[in-house]
Amino acid sequence: MSAFWTYTLEFYRRDGVQPAVIHLQDARGADVNLLIHAAWTAALGLPATTGAQASTLADSVAAWRDTAIEPLRAVRNALRPGVAHVPEEECKALRGQVLKLEIESERIEQAVLEAGTPGAAGCEPGEPDPALVAANLAAMTSLNPAPLTQADRDALRAVLVAGCQNAAPAEIDAAMQSF
Repeated sequence: MSAFWTYTLEFYRRDGVQPAVIHLQDARGADVNLLIHAAWTAALGLPATTGAQASTLADSVAAWRDTAIEPLRAVRNALRPGVAHVPEEECKALRGQVLKLEIESERIEQAVLEAGTPGAAGCEPGEPDPALVAANLAAMTSLNPAPLTQADRDALRAVLVAGCQNAAPAEIDAAMQSF
C-alpha cells in the first residue's frame, strides 16, 4: 500500500473530514485527492505547494478523473434512489460494486499524485505547521477562481483542523488568513 493511500485512509476517518471534502467537491469541483494531498505533503514537511504546482498536479490526473472517477461516481449516484422496475436490493448491490471500483480509481489517482511529488519517498508524516497546510489548501482551492463562500471556508477549516490535530485554536485562526 502506498504511503499517500495509507495516510488518506487514516485522514479521511478524522472528525469532520468527509463532509468537508465532499462539500468542497460538490460546491467547488475540488478534487478530494488534491485536498488530502495538501495535508499529506505538509505532514511530510515538504515545501509549500504553489499555484503552478497545484495546476500541474491537477493536470496530471485530469484525464484519469474524467475517464474513470467521475463516470463511476455518476453511476453510483444515479443508482442511489433506485431504478424503476429494478429490485431495490439489485440496485443496492450494484451500487456497492461501483463504489468499490470508484475507490480503486481514487487509489490509482493517488498513485499518480504520489509519483509526481518530489521528496515524498521515504518520508513519514508528522504534525504539520497549520500555516503550511493552509498554504497548500489555498493552492489547491485556487484551481477554481470563484470566491470562497462561508460554507467553503468552514469546510477548509475542518480539513485544516483535521490535518493539524494538535494545533491551538489561535494557530488555526491565523492559518485561516490564507483563504
